[in-house]
Amino acid sequence: MLRALAACNRATAPGLATPHWFAAACAAHGIPPSESGLVYEAPGLAQVRARLPESHGSGAQHTERAYVQGILPADDLLAMLPARRLLLLPYDWRRLAFADAWRAALARRLRTALGTDPDAWLRLAATVTASEAASEELTWAQLLHRAQSGAGPAASRGTPIGRERPRTPDEAIHLLKHGDHLWAWPEGTLLCLADAEVVDAVLPRLGPDGPWLLAAYLLRHDRTPRVVLDRLLADRDPDALRVLAAQSRWMQHSGAVHRLVDLDDPDVDVALLKHGAPEPVVQRIVARSRPGTGRPSPGARVLADWRADGSPWPAGGPVWLCSAEPDLVEELLRRQGARLGLAHQLLGCLRLLEHGGADRLARLAAGDVLGRSATTVCAKALACADPAAVLRARLDRETAPQKLVRKLRRARHAAHARDLVASLPPGEPVDWAALEAAHAEEPLPYWEDIVSLDGVPEDVTLRHVALLPEPGPDGLPGGARLSRERARHGLGGHPHCSPTTQLDGLLMAGILDGTDLVPRAAPAAWLLAYLGAAARRTDAPPQAAEARTAVAGLVRAGLGTDEAAWARAAARLAGLDPEWDPLSPVEALLTAGAVRP
Repeated sequence: MLRALAACNRATAPGLATPHWFAAACAAHGIPPSESGLVYEAPGLAQVRARLPESHGSGAQHTERAYVQGILPADDLLAMLPARRLLLLPYDWRRLAFADAWRAALARRLRTALGTDPDAWLRLAATVTASEAASEELTWAQLLHRAQSGAGPAASRGTPIGRERPRTPDEAIHLLKHGDHLWAWPEGTLLCLADAEVVDAVLPRLGPDGPWLLAAYLLRHDRTPRVVLDRLLADRDPDALRVLAAQSRWMQHSGAVHRLVDLDDPDVDVALLKHGAPEPVVQRIVARSRPGTGRPSPGARVLADWRADGSPWPAGGPVWLCSAEPDLVEELLRRQGARLGLAHQLLGCLRLLEHGGADRLARLAAGDVLGRSATTVCAKALACADPAAVLRARLDRETAPQKLVRKLRRARHAAHARDLVASLPPGEPVDWAALEAAHAEEPLPYWEDIVSLDGVPEDVTLRHVALLPEPGPDGLPGGARLSRERARHGLGGHPHCSPTTQLDGLLMAGILDGTDLVPRAAPAAWLLAYLGAAARRTDAPPQAAEARTAVAGLVRAGLGTDEAAWARAAARLAGLDPEWDPLSPVEALLTAGAVRP
């Protein structure tokens, strides 16, 4: 047991130090306390503060470990790190916990020091701009003190921070298109940390460019600042909405793109379609587009643009085949009919019949623009009393789940499997019951990728929740229930955020609570390490303390003074119990004699 624990990485040692009890136990048995043979001593706070993190991830690990293990308090980051690093956050820092803690600590300090006084916030922004123009490399603590005292160099508008910021919405869109976040704007940095009352007071004082600049600035955040987004959506500034819609891809991880669709704004809808919005977003826009509403519908505008630019497909692509826009449906069938699969052609013909009439469908079918099979089905349908029923019946045959299952069994790779599911005609539902039954009979290849697609019903996803990706700090897009159930199958391995940020976020968002954590979340070893480190951190969520209290109760009840129970729990944590599933929650770990409930 001692040898197994001695092999652990120093970064995981509590407080970055070898516990005295462990060192004494190793000495008593003649076992080296670490792979290096050394007893680790925790670095002092002065030592940590003296070595600033570098921009690349490996050069910032000493700061990361000191923060995560509670040696470096979050508030100390305000007096340690140059403010410029937050204005132009190094890319690698976005996955480190101390960077999130630094931003949160600054938000708390600004709330306390500046309140809701817009003049104070603008004065601080001007102070930051002037200091950066003078290349002073001051910390946020120093800049706040200077702004409140009125000292410091005069503001210089001629020297940009980083790359020169965009001068027009189109320039901002161009920079975002290329992933260029190398321009700074102190006002944007501060507003993305501010409460709603501050944003409401400051934004009108930034002039006509303020809204679209703020829209462009917030898109550099992995976690979209909700307060700022709420204000921009409420104001409906056309340029700001155009920037958000044109580069909405930067909000996909946070699930904020659907907030733009909720506006039901034709200009926003068309911009989203033109710039490659995700399929669920396109389907929402297409489904509500109707002609004859007194204003040009998104479908009518897309059709006009398509006719003018001569591109192969309209904005939104073949999804328009399931729309109530007969002109656009007919144009799609005329220009692309022979290139579409039979099911897509039949769907378009059905929609043209429903929204354009039988005569219009007859003229199209006689125009030699459809495939031979589609033309034959249309002729047969139009000769019947209920042509829609004939088209629907043949469409149902073409989209029968058995056909999709056969194709999925031959999928060559994960992307191919996802494309096969997406190849169904737009608006036609996937028969998930049939797919699940086929998978139960004989596993479908790349099932994990299939059930992780957007639009899978929640009940299906819950039955296969272990296959979903880990929730981020704001949870999975499908909602809190999915995130809670997914936590049973392991946390701490999210690719885009640190484990500490992940669990802090899930707790603070109420997706997990302190008592929920102990019986539900896994793995136990990592969760115990998180809770131990959280006890030393000054900014840990209060729910972590609740979880520690619950663990203490389980230790008393499940282990008590039973040496065999303690030995069993220790063997499980050290990986020495071959019958123990490491992806188990803390409660199972501490339950005497149980392998896993």
